[in-house]
Amino acid sequence: MKLIILFTTFLLSHSSFAENKEDILSKIKIFQTALKVELQKGMKKSPLEAVTICNVKAPEIKKSLSSPNTQFGRVSLKNRNPSNYPKEWMLKYIEEFHNKETKEPYTVVKLQDGKQGLLKPIITMPLCLKCHGTNIKADLQEKISKLYPKDKAVGYKVGQIRGFFWSEF
Repeated sequence: MKLIILFTTFLLSHSSFAENKEDILSKIKIFQTALKVELQKGMKKSPLEAVTICNVKAPEIKKSLSSPNTQFGRVSLKNRNPSNYPKEWMLKYIEEFHNKETKEPYTVVKLQDGKQGLLKPIITMPLCLKCHGTNIKADLQEKISKLYPKDKAVGYKVGQIRGFFWSEF
């Protein structure tokens, strides 16, 4: 009996065990909320502070949610960080979202390696426009250009899909 309890405790304590769609969506919500809270704290000081926070905190949050068998991240066709360009399996589904061929709030895909992939759109909110809109202040644009020399994540309007949270599990 003690062995069964020990084994069950071990399995439940490892986030890589039995990840399912609901677990992944919950962790993506945590990712989204944690990043939003950090950005809002930064914006209270200044948009310059928020850009720095996003540059540091987003990778930390992503890493904290990931495990050896489950990875998380953000991607966009108009990415700010070159490492956030979509993987091959994501491209078809991103196109479907952008062309409004799907009305689903997320997509789950069976991957070739037996894992699953999940994409959930990031919708542009009014606060996002300070750094991702069409009228970015010069000092902020300079800071963004220093952190992200190949930035393409601009020109958005409220309500547009700006990118995607993703997971492979």
